[in-house]
Amino acid sequence: MDCPMKCMLPCMIPCMKCPVCCSCPMNICMDCCMACPCCKSSAPGGMASPCMAKMMQPMMRYMMDGLMKVTDHDNDASYEEVAKFMVPSSVNKPFLDAPGTFDMNMEPRTSETAMAMMGMKVMRMTRVEMLKQDPPHNKGISWEKFAEHRGYALPGYVPKHPKEGEVAPDGQILSIDGGEPSTLLTEARKMAAQAGSSKVIICFDAITCPFFRAYAAEDLYKVANGVPQLHVYLREAEPCDVFDAGGMHCVTPLKMKRFIPWHKTEADRAQAAKDTRTFLEGFEGKGKVNMWMDTMDDALEAAYEARPWRWYVLEAESGKVITCTNLAPFNM
Repeated sequence: MDCPMKCMLPCMIPCMKCPVCCSCPMNICMDCCMACPCCKSSAPGGMASPCMAKMMQPMMRYMMDGLMKVTDHDNDASYEEVAKFMVPSSVNKPFLDAPGTFDMNMEPRTSETAMAMMGMKVMRMTRVEMLKQDPPHNKGISWEKFAEHRGYALPGYVPKHPKEGEVAPDGQILSIDGGEPSTLLTEARKMAAQAGSSKVIICFDAITCPFFRAYAAEDLYKVANGVPQLHVYLREAEPCDVFDAGGMHCVTPLKMKRFIPWHKTEADRAQAAKDTRTFLEGFEGKGKVNMWMDTMDDALEAAYEARPWRWYVLEAESGKVITCTNLAPFNM
């Protein structure tokens, strides 16, 4: 591959001459860079430029972790702690209309700034596909959409997901390649037996969450220590047309190569799952990702309270929960 900087700099220099005049200098520069032959992705799905995203991963991790740090401690945030952060008025704190926060009286947001330097807007996240839709989707992110898509973070919500020591719920999972359906625990035990492992990790995935594709999926894979992972694709975390929550689906260095809308059919979900499998194979290895999908009634997502994405570690034989991540992407 030719040196990325060699093809990037000629594109970036015109954009950098007068960044104050640009609505978002970083996005403009990144779009120029991602158009370069050495930065384009040949994969059918995933990020528009894995090369660019990888190069910027440390900076994006630092910025995004800061945005979703909701407690003074560094452990997983509880449901209650997440609700206090996302709905500050629930604990009598002022609503500042910042990314990740909501209020019943808020104005819908179609764009927001993720990072600023010296008063200059460095990266603006705009929900361009939502703006093209009919009402109410074209109004952007609202309290009603937050309640619909992130109901587990509402103040007063009582968690119902399987806890440590409880037997994990079983349920049907569908093949993404047209094969016969199976059940979650059947495939989990099968994977554990093939790997000679007493444990198995259930990975409920959603590639449209920018935290998932920026670094979380790769980081979690690295700390799995060889424990087999069964991937199950869920209802879309941040569909571009109805709930582009982070605003990074269609713009920013984490933009998707193929925009993913709300799943209306099994074929829609299977396509998103295949895109995610290709993305995961980038660091797990070709042919090493065992990907299934939830049924269209989202039964497993509801049982595990897994949206936008979540990991559970199970005892393979008993099916009991050993541990799980809490609500993503907080305190990552």
